[in-house]
Amino acid sequence: MTDRQMAQQLDATPNNLNEQFISIYKKIETFANRKFNKTGKYMPMSQLTDAIMTGIPGAREYAMDFELFNNLRNMMQHKLSDNYFVIQPEVVTLIQHVHDVLTQPITVGQLFASEVIFVPEHAEFETVIDLIRRHHHTQFPVIRNGKIVMRQIITANALVHALTVSKKPNVSDMLAQSQAIVRFIPASASIFEAEKILLDEMKLGQKSVVLLITKVTDYKKVRPADVIGLINIADLPQILAKK
Repeated sequence: MTDRQMAQQLDATPNNLNEQFISIYKKIETFANRKFNKTGKYMPMSQLTDAIMTGIPGAREYAMDFELFNNLRNMMQHKLSDNYFVIQPEVVTLIQHVHDVLTQPITVGQLFASEVIFVPEHAEFETVIDLIRRHHHTQFPVIRNGKIVMRQIITANALVHALTVSKKPNVSDMLAQSQAIVRFIPASASIFEAEKILLDEMKLGQKSVVLLITKVTDYKKVRPADVIGLINIADLPQILAKK
């Protein structure tokens, strides 16, 4: 459903639109107080906006919208505001979207869960090529004796570079050419947390970053069966499309 269609479904009567805006605003305010306010006293959202911006991945994209929401809320404090000030349907749709992004973000498990194929550390060239042909993957985490080898992954780029050294490079040869950075991320993490990790690594000069999505949070005990998907730089457009 488009924003326009959502807006058309809203009750466009002045009082109702204003009430809907205030209701959603208060939900965000309550959420922010629970998450960030440690004073024991309820705080207005205007005082918690900075905490929201820094504490919730993806929230900074809506910095100007929060400024708008806070200004509108202040204007509506006037007891006669309903007589001359009406929130537009598009604004109600926008604040509802922001509320959903902050409080119910799409998780990496929801968006990127897929079969992950592992390759044994001592596999030969033919095994890797067969995996590529059968699964149409170009990224394979490495296992040793059934356990994940930390930070080791075969990539298409590593394979190509290894072929310049040997006609039939094995996994060890490919790993020697791999410059990929591998990190874990829990399936419950938001897609915006994944975005931040990828962008932070890129800022540090890392050109190839792979996030393995896990069902567990104790990464020292991750087993191949715990890995339910992976994310890389190529997935950023899909994340950005959800904002």
